Amino acid sequence: MTKSVFDLHIIRQTESGTTYEDSITNLSESEREVTGLIFALAGYLAHEVYETVPFMLIDSLEAIDADRVSRLVDYFAGYSDFLVVALLTEDAQALPDSYDRITEI
Repeated sequence: MTKSVFDLHIIRQTESGTTYEDSITNLSESEREVTGLIFALAGYLAHEVYETVPFMLIDSLEAIDADRVSRLVDYFAGYSDFLVVALLTEDAQALPDSYDRITEI
């Protein structure tokens, strides 16, 4: 039986420019969430999931600033026919008015 192994190397840089390798266990919760999101979205694109599943739901983007959230939404809107993003009010304000919004359920 073949065993697959995935090693994630975290390389950090201090303000003085020194670099060092760190462990994923030392990442903050928000850093782990962003790392997981990046892997999920990369897999979505690399495996062309959008061709089979035209719906995408993105949640828990609080660790990303509003400008980056806006750029992320703009980018994935080009891949997913139906993109639903759960955002904080201040993050949603960074999106263009052309996006439909649901403010109450």
